[in-house]
Amino acid sequence: MLSVKEIIIEALHDPQNRESDGSVKWNWVDSDLWLHPDSSEYEDQELFDGLNDFPESDVPVWGEFTPRVTHPLP
Repeated sequence: MLSVKEIIIEALHDPQNRESDGSVKWNWVDSDLWLHPDSSEYEDQELFDGLNDFPESDVPVWGEFTPRVTHPLP
């Protein structure tokens, strides 16, 4: 099972969750967090706090990693 932080980091590697300039679409990351299968193991407040308190220093820098689609759009 992934931790809340690991779920968020996974979502941050998804190019669908980034703007063309690499900035984060946080509302999309939020959606991926709540829809992730492992999120059901956490209380709502844990998910909220995990995203709300996520450190900017842990956001992967666009262009310095290989993007991967984690939840393909239909």
